[in-house]
Amino acid sequence: MRLNILMEIYYDTSNITNYKPKDFAELLGVSAKTLQRWDREGTLKANRTPTDRRYYTYDQYLQFKGINTEDDTRQVVISTTVL
Repeated sequence: MRLNILMEIYYDTSNITNYKPKDFAELLGVSAKTLQRWDREGTLKANRTPTDRRYYTYDQYLQFKGINTEDDTRQVVISTTVL
C-alpha cells in the first residue's frame, strides 16, 4: 500500500526586509560595483530611499533568479510506503 501526502506551503514575502547593496551583491555572488553598473544600465534597477540610497528587495532577488513571484504558493510532495 502506498500513501501519498500533498502539502502546500505559503510564503509571505511582504514582511521581508530590504537589502543593502553590499548584502544583495553577496547574495547574488557579484560585487557592489556590479550592482551599481547594472542599476545605471537598467539590468537590475535599485530602489531608492528618500535620501537617494540604493536598496533591493527579496522579490527582486526572486525575479533575478527567475523564480515566479506571481504565485507565492509552493507545493511539496511527500511520498512514503506503508508496509
